[in-house]
Amino acid sequence: MQVANAVSRLRDSDVQKPPGIAEAIDWLAALELLGVERLDAATVEKTLGSVLKYSEDQEVIRAGGFEQLVHANE
Repeated sequence: MQVANAVSRLRDSDVQKPPGIAEAIDWLAALELLGVERLDAATVEKTLGSVLKYSEDQEVIRAGGFEQLVHANE
């Protein structure tokens, strides 16, 4: 559920290419591979490239802070 909420927030953000289903699956796979059970800001930072492919989009999210994604899940 956390990833779904975070992806929804990413889709609503001001990025050029919002994440689709494939990117959401990629992110979930990366999180699972890393053994992540709960999203936090550090994990989002490490894995952001799995869900947002454009570096410009990653910078948009970094500028807004990762907490917007993490706290959206609480």
